[in-house]
Amino acid sequence: MKRFIFLVALLSVACLSPVLSHAMDCTGQWRGTVTESTNKCKNDLGKGKPGEYTLTFIQKGEEVVGMENTVKRPYRGVVNPERPQFVHLVGSYVTTGGFVSEAVDIEFKSETTGVGKSVWRWSNGYLSCGGSFTFTLEKVQP
Repeated sequence: MKRFIFLVALLSVACLSPVLSHAMDCTGQWRGTVTESTNKCKNDLGKGKPGEYTLTFIQKGEEVVGMENTVKRPYRGVVNPERPQFVHLVGSYVTTGGFVSEAVDIEFKSETTGVGKSVWRWSNGYLSCGGSFTFTLEKVQP
């Protein structure tokens, strides 16, 4: 009887522990759809325009590299160890006479869907502006 009670207690603790005890592997091709966008720049940087984009993610352990397949600029980041369905990526590049820095936060809702938000800033050293956009993700291929 003591073994049975111990087994029930052990199973209860296991059932109450977080469902995602390890990071989901987000490696593969994803379709990103921009759902809302704000751009406070007068120059057209092409950031966060509504529409669909193909993205590739490569994950090795807790390190993640993400890349939009048209311009192929890598964004590097990590999985949040306390909340393994969350990934934070950062990237920067030169464009339109200035520099863009961007931070992207993604929550993978499942192995095939996710949502995210990007906040970006452009600067040429004298002038600066920025914007943000939200998006959904759907896995296309592993």
